[in-house]
Amino acid sequence: MLTVGLALGLAGALAYFTIPAAQGFILSSAPLLVALICPISMLFMMKAMNNGSKKDQVAEPAEPKPAPPAIGNAGPEQA
Repeated sequence: MLTVGLALGLAGALAYFTIPAAQGFILSSAPLLVALICPISMLFMMKAMNNGSKKDQVAEPAEPKPAPPAIGNAGPEQA
C-alpha cells in the first residue's frame, strides 16, 4: 500500500508541475485518491494473485484408482 501511495503521489506531483491547466483538478481529486489507495491496491494485488491460477486449475483427468479389496471377502486366490 505504501508503494501504491508513493507511485500515486509521484504521478500526481509530475502531472501537477507539467500540466498547469490541470492543477485545479489534481488538487480537488487528491483527497479522493488518498482515500482510495487501499481499495485500489487491493484490486491490483487480487488481480496479480489470480493471474496464473487459471492455467493451474485446468488439470488433465486422473487415471481411476483400483478399488481396495473388501474386508472379509475372500478373493479368488484364497478360495
